[in-house]
Amino acid sequence: MILYIARHGESLGNTGEDAGINPALSEKGHIQAELLGKRMKNIQLDCILSSPLIRAIQTAEKTATLQNKQVEIMPDAFEVDNETTDEAYIRAKTVIETIKNRFSNDERVIIFAHGTFNNYLINAAIGFPVRDDFNFCQENTGLTCIKFMPDGKTKIEFSNDYCHLASVDEPEF
Repeated sequence: MILYIARHGESLGNTGEDAGINPALSEKGHIQAELLGKRMKNIQLDCILSSPLIRAIQTAEKTATLQNKQVEIMPDAFEVDNETTDEAYIRAKTVIETIKNRFSNDERVIIFAHGTFNNYLINAAIGFPVRDDFNFCQENTGLTCIKFMPDGKTKIEFSNDYCHLASVDEPEF
C-alpha cells in the first residue's frame, strides 16, 4: 500500500487572522490546496481521508473534486492540542493501524491532516518513537509518501515535498 500524508494549506490560523481552534484556509491556502490537487490528479487514489478540522477538509476537497471522489473524515486525525506526547503518538499509531488494516496491496490512500500530527503519523508509520530533538517537517501542503511493502518493510519515498507550490511563495527557511 502507498500512503500519502499531506498537511493542509495555509490557514487563517497560520496567518494570525483567526486564533480559533478550527480556522479555515486563507486565500493562499486555497491556491496551495488547488495546486496539490492538480499534482495528485494523475495518481489514482483509492481513498481520500481527512482530519475533521475545516482546514484539512478544505484542502482534501480540492483533490477529491479532481479525483471524482468523496472525502472520508477520520475523526482521530485532528491536530495535537492538549495531550501528552505519548497520547498523541498512541492516537497516531491507531490511525496508521486503521489504515493498514483497511487497505493493502497496490492501493493508494491520502490523508490530509496537520503539521504536528503528521510528524506523529510518519513516526508511527515507520515505527520510530517520537523524539523532542527530531521532527519530520511539514510545510503547508507538504506531501510525504510512505510505502508499506509486502515483505513487511516500510519505505519513505519522499517527505515534505512541496514542488507543486513552485508558482506561489515558497516557505521561508
